Amino acid sequence: MSDSLHIADPGNSEGFSLAHFVSHLGITPGRPATFLCREPGDLESAWRLWQETFFAPRLAPAFVDTYLCGTEFRLDEIQAVDTLLDAGMPDAARRRSLETAFAFLEGKEEMRANSEWKRFAGRVARGETPGHATILFALQSALYHLPLASALTAYAWFEFQSGRPGRSSATEVGNVIFESVIPLVQVALRGKNGDAAGGSGQLRAI
Repeated sequence: MSDSLHIADPGNSEGFSLAHFVSHLGITPGRPATFLCREPGDLESAWRLWQETFFAPRLAPAFVDTYLCGTEFRLDEIQAVDTLLDAGMPDAARRRSLETAFAFLEGKEEMRANSEWKRFAGRVARGETPGHATILFALQSALYHLPLASALTAYAWFEFQSGRPGRSSATEVGNVIFESVIPLVQVALRGKNGDAAGGSGQLRAI
């Protein structure tokens, strides 16, 4: 079975691969974030439940807002999005999200030279903002000028791979289950700036 992943619109496999690569620089995901499925047979139902209860109403809007604010370095607004997301998150998911986010802060050596990333990381360190994984993923995507559609899809893939049983392996069946999230990515991007949502996928210097 192949580990390749076909990504439908919005975005494409090339843009997704770029976003996936950049988002994992310096990080070895070792624990679930907000998505968690304990039994392999429950993967499809658990993934759909996560989409309905977390991704569509909370995580995707927070990701898009953070990304758009990040492109203009509006850190106060990102902090507000982060705080609001934190307030509405159940305790178990909140704890996992913050634990996963720690890897982004500790493992991102190549991001530490970026002044905006350092400023926001400093706020997290001082306890001024929670620093959820969703927010950090979106902020780094904006700072790397990744296409929004590809970045949001890569974030969903990160959640899926981190929270699925036997997360070290990918299968065609698993890929098909994952792709059920693509329509919700489209909904989250609807009405947003076309250039931010699409983009060329070109990686630019920070």
